[in-house]
Amino acid sequence: MKSRIPIAILIVVSTLAFCLWGPVPRLLFLLICGLASVWETWQILSRGSHWGYGAILLAFVLVCALVSLLHGAAFWCAVAFFAAAQLILTSGALTYRAGQGQKALWSLTALVYPGSLFALLLYISQDERWLWPFAVGQLTAWICDSAALVVGKKWGRHGLSTSVSPHKTLEGCLGGAAAALPTGLICWALFRGSCPLSPWAWMLLCLLCSSWGQIGDLAASLVKRAVGVKDFSNLLGPHGGVMDKFDSMVFSIPLAYLCFRIIGVM
Repeated sequence: MKSRIPIAILIVVSTLAFCLWGPVPRLLFLLICGLASVWETWQILSRGSHWGYGAILLAFVLVCALVSLLHGAAFWCAVAFFAAAQLILTSGALTYRAGQGQKALWSLTALVYPGSLFALLLYISQDERWLWPFAVGQLTAWICDSAALVVGKKWGRHGLSTSVSPHKTLEGCLGGAAAALPTGLICWALFRGSCPLSPWAWMLLCLLCSSWGQIGDLAASLVKRAVGVKDFSNLLGPHGGVMDKFDSMVFSIPLAYLCFRIIGVM
């Protein structure tokens, strides 16, 4: 546990530094994270073979990112991929049984996860008000996931989806959702001078994104469970791979952005 804390602090500080540095460092940072996550996903799915398959995945995330950045209408294409990823991975995570449908899962994962999700993050990162959805996604990931872990370890009795993630519990999920309410107040305090949302709206938004982020975490567990690995890679030492840190944020940040767009404040 002690070895994890310095690395966790370094990850948080590095993420904040690059994101707040400016649009170009933010773009490059997310692009590197996206490429690393695609490589990790390809590696565990292909088991080190089929280099051409890996090249296709890398090309996919690059093309998707560039198109999204160079043409605004491509945002809706990214949204379509995002919706497909949500449906495929959420349904898979909730219905998965050991030994069923791994090959189909691998094919679908290669098409929409995680490349298209990172492409959407790249698009959002260049918006004038990018900080709002990123703050919601990152704070709910850091605060709510930590609360879910603590509550689940102390009071967890009922498994959420034991075939996918045996350590996730219903109590932990509810604890993470409850932590979204004070997280919403933190967001309101940070942005009340620039964003017209009320404290109640911020709390509701964080609750929604926290819940969807937990589904993203469960979806990542589904991918790892299907191929029998604990982490996507060991790039971050005891914290696993890059995708292990972004698994909930690639769900929650785009959802927060879509909510802001629907409300009409972005």
